[in-house]
Order: sequence, then structure tokens, then C-alpha cells
Amino acid sequence: GTVELRNELERLQTSLAHQQKSNLCLEAENLELKMDLEKHTKETPHLQEQIQHLENYIELLKDENQQQASSSSDAPCVAESREEKKVSQLERTVFILKRVVEKLQVENKRLLSGKRPLSERSPSADKLRRDHIRLKEQHTDSLQKIQTLEAHLQAAKKLSKSRMESAEVEQLKAQLDEVKKQLAQKAHLLEKVKSLLHAAAAKEKRLLEEIAELKFAIDRPDDHQLDIPSPIEEVSEISSDN
Repeated sequence: GTVELRNELERLQTSLAHQQKSNLCLEAENLELKMDLEKHTKETPHLQEQIQHLENYIELLKDENQQQASSSSDAPCVAESREEKKVSQLERTVFILKRVVEKLQVENKRLLSGKRPLSERSPSADKLRRDHIRLKEQHTDSLQKIQTLEAHLQAAKKLSKSRMESAEVEQLKAQLDEVKKQLAQKAHLLEKVKSLLHAAAAKEKRLLEEIAELKFAIDRPDDHQLDIPSPIEEVSEISSDN
């Protein structure tokens, strides 16, 4: 009955919190590996999987909020069916989080074991700029989705005052805070990529200056030659002295 559903809901919520904590730990490890980009001259790692995780998570929360908002106008006999749907949604969320954790584990293994030889490492300032622009666009899109989610949350709180328990509202707020925290981590990573762009541009400028100096030295070789007499001239001078 309702008691079993609530117990199952609590179990799934605990599992969800554990998966989110594990996900954050793995993302922190990924962030540390990606911060070695400047030292090891690697290309900027792709963040599409992590951004996709945020988008999926926000969509799931939106669906859940919509279901809870619609359930406030239903008859009491439908409440149990709504609870079952909520459990199903949480199971789906846990499944997606597990998939994200698995992908992050694979990414960590690839970064740890898939180092390329120095001859194959070719960091490009243009690629860094493209990645930076792409990350900024994804960051803006995530901010817009966060605002939409906040609006849905406020609407759900107004519609469900007579039905929802305060604990469920706090849970939604905690989930929203977690998404904001993850978004802040992505913003921090954007700043790191921006600093790498500046470093790459400075390095590129320095290399161009060195190339220009070498070309200048090659084009004017006579300026660097010494006036050294040939052996025949030295013999002639000795003979004339005698």
C-alpha cells in the first residue's frame, strides 16, 4: 500500500543521493585530470557527457514537478497511482545517473591510460577557442533551463500547499541546489579553459617571434661571418716577411 510505496521512495531517494555524491566525486577527479592539460599539452577534454547529464536531470525534475502539480487537482483515489509514477520516475533518474557514473569511469580510465606520444600531441589555440565558445553556449543554455526549473518549482509549491509535505518541498530545493552546484563547477572549468586560451595565445606569439628572428638571421648570413684569412693568404704573408 502507501507505506510500501513511501519506503520504496525513501530507498530510491537514498540511492539517488548516493549516486549524485559518487557522480560529484568522479567529476572532481575528471576536473583534476583536465587541469593537467597545460602541463601535458593535451587537447581540451570533451564535456558533452557531463552537460548532457545536467540536461537530462533538469528534464526529469521538470516532469516530476508537472506530475506533482497535476496530482493536486486529482481525486484522493488517484494519489496512490501518482506515487507509483513518482517511484518510476525516480528509478529512471537513478538509472540515468548510474549510466553517467559508468561513462565518467570510462573517461577517467581513458585519461589515465590513453596518453599519446609527444609527437602526437598538438594543442591548437583555435581548437581551444572553439571549445571555449561551445562551453559558453552550453553554460548559457543550462542557466536558462535552471531558471525554467525554478519557475516550475515555484508553481509546484503554490499548487501543492494543501497536499505536498514540507519534506518533499525541501527535497526539490536540495536537488535544485545540487544542480546549481554542478553548474558552478562547469563555470569554474570555463574560467580554466579561458586561462589556457591566454597561455596558448602567448606561446603562439612567442613562437612566431622566434621564427621571425630565425628567418631574419638566415636571410642575412654575411653579418655573422668573421674576416678569417685563408691558409694561402697566411703562407704568402709569412713568405713576404722573410
